[in-house]
Amino acid sequence: MNSSYWRRENLTSYFFALIILVIVCFWLKSFHVESSWQHAGLLNLSVGALMLAAHIIARTLKTFRLPLISGYIFSGILAGPYVSGFLSFDMVQKMGLINDLALSFIGLAAGGSLHVELLKKRIRPITFNIVFQAIIIFTTVFLFVQYFGHLYSFTQAVTTVQLTALAIILGATAVARSPSSAIAVINECKAKGPLSETVLSVTVAIDVLIIILFTIAMTVVRFLFVQSVDSFHGPFFVLLIEIGLSVFAGIVVGKGISFFIEHIQDHLPLFLFFLAFGIARFSLAVSFIMEKYLGFSIYLEPLLICMSAGFVVQNFTPSGFFFKDSLKKIEIPIYVLFFSVTGSSLNIQALSVTWPLALSLVGIRIFGIFAGVGLAGILSGDLLKYTRIAWMCYITQAGVTIGLAQLAYRQFPEIALYISTVVLAIVLVNEIIGPIALKIALHLAGEADSE
Repeated sequence: MNSSYWRRENLTSYFFALIILVIVCFWLKSFHVESSWQHAGLLNLSVGALMLAAHIIARTLKTFRLPLISGYIFSGILAGPYVSGFLSFDMVQKMGLINDLALSFIGLAAGGSLHVELLKKRIRPITFNIVFQAIIIFTTVFLFVQYFGHLYSFTQAVTTVQLTALAIILGATAVARSPSSAIAVINECKAKGPLSETVLSVTVAIDVLIIILFTIAMTVVRFLFVQSVDSFHGPFFVLLIEIGLSVFAGIVVGKGISFFIEHIQDHLPLFLFFLAFGIARFSLAVSFIMEKYLGFSIYLEPLLICMSAGFVVQNFTPSGFFFKDSLKKIEIPIYVLFFSVTGSSLNIQALSVTWPLALSLVGIRIFGIFAGVGLAGILSGDLLKYTRIAWMCYITQAGVTIGLAQLAYRQFPEIALYISTVVLAIVLVNEIIGPIALKIALHLAGEADSE
C-alpha cells in the first residue's frame, strides 16, 4: 500500500517536472542566435535540459522496472533531430567530445571491474564464450546476408561481389558489443555473481578482439574489390603495434593513478574526470604528430588504454578500493550525458528505410548469440539456469559498432550507403532492447539487488 502510494507520488512529481521542462525547452528553441558565443550558450543550455529530461524520464521508467539507461537513450531519441528536433544535427555532431570523455571514463570503470582472482575461476566459460560467440555470430550473419540478401528490396541492386563484401562487414560488426551499456546496467543493479563477472569480462574482451577481427574483415573486403593482398601484412602489423602501445600506455597511466591516490588523494573524482578527457585528446595528438613528422600514423585506442589502466589499478596496486569508490561518485552524470547523447544520434530514419533487413539481422544475431552462449555453457559445465538466460546479456551495441561502420563507410564507397544505413538501424534496435534484456537476465539469475 505504502509502496504503491510512493510510486504514484513520484510519478506525479516526475510528470509535472517534465511538463515544466518541456515548456522551458520550447522557450529555448524560440531564441534566434547569431554570434558564436550565443550558439555555445544555447548548446550548453540544451545539454543541461537534455540531462534533466533524461534523469526524469529514466526515473519514471524505473518505476516500471526498466533500466535507467533505457530512459536516458529514449530521452535522447525524443530530443534528437529525427523526432522533436530540439537538438539539431549540428548540435549532435558537436557533442562528439562528450562521447570521447564518457567512453574513456567507462573504460576506466570496465578495467576496474575486472578482478584477476575471479577471472581465473571463470577462465573456461569466459574463453569459450569469446571464441564461440565470435565464430557463430559472424558465420550466421555472413551466411544470411550472402544467401538471402537479394530477397530484400533495400539490397536487390547490389552485385554478387558487393553483397559478399557487405556480408563480411555486417558479420564483423555483429560481433561488437557495448561495454558501456553492460557496465551501466550491472552497476545499477549492483549485480554480483558468476553471470555478471562472465558477462563483463566477455563484453570487454570482445571489444578488444573486434578491432583485430574488423581489420582482417576490411583486408578481405579490400581484396574482393581490388584483387590484391599486398596491403594485408602492413595494416595487421601496425594494428598489433597499436594494441601493444595502448596496453603499455594503460599500464603507465594505471601506475600514475595509483601514485596520485597514495600521495595526493585530494579531489580524486575530479582528477579521474579530467584524466579520462586527457587520454582521449592525447591519443588524437599522438596520431597527428606521428603522421605529420614521421609520415605514418599510430593510433592509440583510448578505450583500451583506460581499460588497461583500470585493470592495473584494481589488481596490481593497493589503491583499487579508492579508485572504484571515486568512479562511483561521478558515474551517474557521465552515464546520463553519454547515453542521452547516444540516443540523440541514433538514426530513426535508417530503421524506417531498411527495417525488414535490419530486424531480420537483429534476430539472426540473437540466434548466433544464443547458440554461442549455449555451446560455451555446455562445454564449460555452467549451471543450466545460467546457460538458458546468458544470451540475453550480450545484445547491446553502441559506439564501437557505429565507429567500425563509419570506418568501412570511408574505405568502401561501393557499399557505403548499405553499410551505414543497415548498421545504424541494427544498433538502434539492439541499444533499445539490449539493456532491458540484460536487466531481466540479472534478476532471473538472482544476482541483482531487489528493487
